[in-house]
Amino acid sequence: MSAYEWVARVGGEGGPLLVCAEASFAAWGGAVLDDEYELDPACDYARAHAVLYPEDDDELEAGLVRFGADQVGLVWEMDGPGGADVAVGGDGLLVVRSWVRNSDAPHRYAAGPAARERERPVAELELSGGQAAVVWAPVDAGEATRTDNRLNLEHMLGVGAVVPLAPGRYRATCGWLEGRRGRYAPAEEQHGPPVEGSDDDWSCRWLRLTQL
Repeated sequence: MSAYEWVARVGGEGGPLLVCAEASFAAWGGAVLDDEYELDPACDYARAHAVLYPEDDDELEAGLVRFGADQVGLVWEMDGPGGADVAVGGDGLLVVRSWVRNSDAPHRYAAGPAARERERPVAELELSGGQAAVVWAPVDAGEATRTDNRLNLEHMLGVGAVVPLAPGRYRATCGWLEGRRGRYAPAEEQHGPPVEGSDDDWSCRWLRLTQL
């Protein structure tokens, strides 16, 4: 296992993130609304939603979605509006959603060996080209602009990132940790000065891609 380098933060207003080869993202159409402002069932985002919610009472953490001519990506449920931090390492990619911004404990935990013991495999994904896109799934690639490694919309910055990732086949695994702090913590704990506490006192969830 190699060390991770935290390289980006990706945010959205709810819904999953898409992970795919950077070249493939150009074919992603995101969310499309019809004349009644309902989601077009033929659009890529509706296809992603069907992967994560195959039945009314069924919910998956992640899964593969096909789009464009022959493109394949992975969608991962970030669990509500907010942001996720992206790291790269010698063995792959790590995306972490935490509800606490005043501690690096979620990063340290998700990057450590204990987190791997809590994970379950969800899919295998082939990535080519040497770069991966991690993007808020409703985003239409045609409307996104790139500044350095960040992808932006006209009205929202940081909706995606392009990060280096070696070409190859990757195993995708998901994990989560529920703590006292985190999504249910008061705002002053989530965003205020650093809070002392043990490393199991906050909540986070993560997606890991490990090269096979």
